[in-house]
Amino acid sequence: MKVCVFGGGEAVGEHALKQLDAAGHDAVTMAETENRAEELKMLGAAEVFISGSGDFSKALAGADAVIYMPGAGSGAAESQDALVDHDAVSAALEAARREQVGRIVYLSAVRTDEPEETKETGGKHKPEAWMEESGLTYTVIRVSKAVSKPGKGTIEAAESLDGEDAEMPYEDVAAVLVEALDNENTFRKTFEVTAGETGIKEALDAL
Repeated sequence: MKVCVFGGGEAVGEHALKQLDAAGHDAVTMAETENRAEELKMLGAAEVFISGSGDFSKALAGADAVIYMPGAGSGAAESQDALVDHDAVSAALEAARREQVGRIVYLSAVRTDEPEETKETGGKHKPEAWMEESGLTYTVIRVSKAVSKPGKGTIEAAESLDGEDAEMPYEDVAAVLVEALDNENTFRKTFEVTAGETGIKEALDAL
């Protein structure tokens, strides 16, 4: 499967590139410089396009699926009030639809422990609404605070979780995104994930 990865240069994205390559997928992503592009290829990207113009058509051409990771969703931000450029997210997703990419896995900027009032900060909730109305085969995944710790390969997943003060390794967040790609039990669903004791495939199969 050819997978276009938005956010491949972020912490979760780097793990996603490695895991997509290991799973036999062709990962395509974007970088701001040639040097960074070479680094991402070394991590496992099959192809890296230099971004800057906002034209995603080359990266999306021929793609079977998209994994999208906005910055706040990766856990890079300590605050739940972190802003997300929902217009940029929507533009990328619209570009994917124009290129007839039917499968989208979206790492939400909304965290598992997020109160209702902050979900609207910076329009973090808007891409989720777009996805649900798009007609595409989407999966929206909300995670607890993502951190730089070794992955365990085990999670807890449910429609809603009590994620207060919970953490989840970047590596495991990426593994959930990659596993969800062709797991039909995650299609057209929004769910929450945090660290747990259940294997990732088993946890997603049980949603």
